[in-house]
Amino acid sequence: MSEERGLLRGISWHECFPWLILFRATLIGFYLRVLLLAYLGVCVLALGNWLGAGLFGSWVGDGAGPVLAVSPTNFLHILRDGLSGKNPFQGIFPNPTVGGLLVFLFFSLWYIATFAIFGGAISRIAAMEFAVNDRCGLKSALGHSLRKFISYFLSPIFPMIGVTMLMVILLLFGLINWIGPWAAVITGIFGFIAVLVSLGIAMLVVPLILGWPLMWGAISTECSDHFDALSRCYAYVTQRPFHYLWYLIVAFVGGSVGYFAVGLLVGTSLEALSTGLHWGQGLEQTEAILTHDVAGPIWRFWYTVIERLVPAYSFGYFFAVFAGIYLLLRRDVDQAEIDEIVLDEDRPRFAMPALNKDLGGEESTPESESSEDETN
Repeated sequence: MSEERGLLRGISWHECFPWLILFRATLIGFYLRVLLLAYLGVCVLALGNWLGAGLFGSWVGDGAGPVLAVSPTNFLHILRDGLSGKNPFQGIFPNPTVGGLLVFLFFSLWYIATFAIFGGAISRIAAMEFAVNDRCGLKSALGHSLRKFISYFLSPIFPMIGVTMLMVILLLFGLINWIGPWAAVITGIFGFIAVLVSLGIAMLVVPLILGWPLMWGAISTECSDHFDALSRCYAYVTQRPFHYLWYLIVAFVGGSVGYFAVGLLVGTSLEALSTGLHWGQGLEQTEAILTHDVAGPIWRFWYTVIERLVPAYSFGYFFAVFAGIYLLLRRDVDQAEIDEIVLDEDRPRFAMPALNKDLGGEESTPESESSEDETN
């Protein structure tokens, strides 16, 4: 009697290695609608930087920019520094001045509001692609982010409020120490309170900085509120830290490929623009135009338009890949399938069949139904 032998007909790589879906974010970052949203987001961030410099002037140096403010456009650099052993959280708190505090609040609120609109729309597009392989249009994505703006905006704000309240306790210790050395002796006896408070601040800040993009993935996937997004963020980061680290490494690899491609595209475009202008107008005329009071800023603006494609791609890839990371962590922690996603209320996934048709396929009207009743 011959033994039955199994025949391997195919391997579902995505079932064996579900983290392979993260490489799709490299292509999602090049979607035209994603690039458009990301480009607008980068321009709004640049506008905020210009307004901040004009409003606060020299105070800008006192206000430390939070890590979440630069991570969408410098995600690969921050991740590379973190993997190499450098502290990416250095300088996350502002200097103890009024100007530093005002600058910190202004840029934090401006960046979070920008991420809520444009990052939320990109995250929704990516979540639909990852979960159900369905296209989410530009209008639908923006409509989702505007409806959920409060949830996106408040998700990282609540932990920051908790950190501020704990900081007040440390501030009181500092005010008492300001009296003199003997006061510092008294507060030093109760120094364990300051130690516990500082550890509490770290426990709030570190998961927030590491996992705040997961809040965007939670709201884009579950259409939930900021409380649910906040709890999922802290739970997933603390319960599956090594899974999360592995997904970040995969995201770094995929993002590096896309970053190289967009850098090559932008570099070639700038070289073509410069070469074409040099051939037509010559080097001397080029220098004269670039140093002109009116023509110079205009042409430098068009060069900047091309250069901003690089941070725009980083912006789009950042929110797209973290939508995929959220789906993977949700699968690891909650055992929820990747294709489980809450669709918009005004957009049913499948249309219900008409209930007013007879067996012959013809529509039945109230008049025909009453005539049939009279005949019967």
